[in-house]
Amino acid sequence: MRNELVSVVAVLSMIVIAVPALVAAQQTEAPVEPAPAAEGDFVTKIFKITYADVKDIASVISLFGGGTRPNPTLRVIAWTGPEADLPAVEAAIRALDVAPVPEPNVELMIYFLFAGKEAATKTDVPAALDGVAVQLEDVFGYTNVRLIEVTAMRVRNGSHGKIDGILPQRLADNREARYSFSFQRLFVTEDSAGRSIRLDGLEAGVQAPHTFVEDGQDTTRYLRTGISTDIDLREGQKAVIGKTSIEGGAETVFVVVTGTIIE
Repeated sequence: MRNELVSVVAVLSMIVIAVPALVAAQQTEAPVEPAPAAEGDFVTKIFKITYADVKDIASVISLFGGGTRPNPTLRVIAWTGPEADLPAVEAAIRALDVAPVPEPNVELMIYFLFAGKEAATKTDVPAALDGVAVQLEDVFGYTNVRLIEVTAMRVRNGSHGKIDGILPQRLADNREARYSFSFQRLFVTEDSAGRSIRLDGLEAGVQAPHTFVEDGQDTTRYLRTGISTDIDLREGQKAVIGKTSIEGGAETVFVVVTGTIIE
């Protein structure tokens, strides 16, 4: 009986000793380090592109990082990246995807004036061209000025233009003539003095009958005479861009241009 009691006491002593040892082991174990905080959640957003080129917009917003997938067919861009960068991406797309500013149109009025130096002064031009008629008389000495054709054309900024026709009023001896007016490019410019219209590669001329002797007989052929120049024209200004002579200078046609910019 004594031996059994001793054995039970020994077992209990071992249990008592083991429990503190287990507690001590748990207290000395290294603590678990918490996971580092994430920089931010990733989000995905699809942007509808209305005006701009989808690939051009995608190439810009790819600079913010993340993933960019443009779809030109659907005109959308899918972007995936840190949520913190989303406002910057949205702002960039708003700034770039805007409706293009329409190019202004320009309405040109082209006047063809016949000018002669008869002794008697005779002017037959619209009131809007009175100043031009005075200029032709004072500067060039033409006392007989009349309008033989006026035509109009409207072109977009940066475009070329051309117009041809038959002069409805005959020349001095009742002969028919044709006219042409063209330019390679029109530009609207602006400075401190206002807006101007630039015409590059302008050509204006008249195709008129010329009579000469060939094989002892009078022969008439249509020959073209004209003007080639570049001009800058203030909006609303009437400018004499040049003259072309017919029949060796006996008859002269002046070309006058004015332009109005239409927004």
